[in-house]
Amino acid sequence: MKRIFTIAMSGLAVAAVSILMSCGNRAQIETCKIIEIEDAEVEFDRGDIDIERGEVEMVCGDKIVDVTWGQFRSKLRIDPGRYKKNLAGFKRQVSCIRDERSRRKQVLCKASDDFVALDFSYDD
Repeated sequence: MKRIFTIAMSGLAVAAVSILMSCGNRAQIETCKIIEIEDAEVEFDRGDIDIERGEVEMVCGDKIVDVTWGQFRSKLRIDPGRYKKNLAGFKRQVSCIRDERSRRKQVLCKASDDFVALDFSYDD
């Protein structure tokens, strides 16, 4: 009887440690704030040419990220260029979140019912 009790207590201890460890790895979701819709641009610097596509700039937690217009067009069927002069309208159409603990360079955005993963780059 004492042996069964010891085995049961050991099993409970292992289960408790497993649960506590898994709780530490939960997603930490941050709401992203859309701050600007940027046009495509070309920058010439001595010996360097930098070409950027049109991007939506947003702040997710403590990171500033850029998502290309093409990501919004192809995956959400919404064109940020149409909202260039109407940022508030774009914010009403699109919402984004990001898992701060994820190593993937993706935000989850939705324009209707379902969230879709959009790739981003860090703002430079």
